[in-house]
Amino acid sequence: MNCQVKDELVNQLTALNNKLNLLSPDLVHGDAERAEVQQQRENLYAEIKHHRAKGHEGKPCPAARQV
Repeated sequence: MNCQVKDELVNQLTALNNKLNLLSPDLVHGDAERAEVQQQRENLYAEIKHHRAKGHEGKPCPAARQV
């Protein structure tokens, strides 16, 4: 079973993970930018968890097993 909301959240998380990997401390990017991306990742994890539990009119996401 597919869920577009779940897929979009996972795609956003993948993009943030890739961005975080590119923000190496050895490069010019500062700690503040890395911290901001990390906070966005944590927010997405929480949103995915909530969606899995109650994202479909208060019911679990039917695609939750695939998250």
